[in-house]
Amino acid sequence: MFQRLIFIAFLLLSTLHGAELSTMDSIRSKILTSAVSLYFSARGYGKVDNVTVDTTKKTISFTLMPEGEKQPLSVAIGSYMTLTIDKEEYLILQKVQTNRVWLNRIFADHMEEGIKVPLGIVSKGAGSLLLKL
Repeated sequence: MFQRLIFIAFLLLSTLHGAELSTMDSIRSKILTSAVSLYFSARGYGKVDNVTVDTTKKTISFTLMPEGEKQPLSVAIGSYMTLTIDKEEYLILQKVQTNRVWLNRIFADHMEEGIKVPLGIVSKGAGSLLLKL
């Protein structure tokens, strides 16, 4: 199913070559929603919604409904990049800010290198390409 999604995304991207950046960001957001959602749900952190990517500013934002909580967590990623390690692609989320002050302090103190989200399941080796198009 993910392979079909990637194939469809590439077809759309190729036909949208002259499209506005916001349209392309919307397509990337859908693909990255899957990667981020899988990462956070597989670890039992919660459910991710409303992923938005801005490739011009290199930012990502999303809402996380933390497991066992009633209030959603707003997450803003101030910077992202892709990294390939042993042929595996990762999305590195850096400069993490939330609507929880105490959590922001934890990220600032202990997450200098960022959060490493595997892209392989969703992108099948095309993560870097998807973010650069």
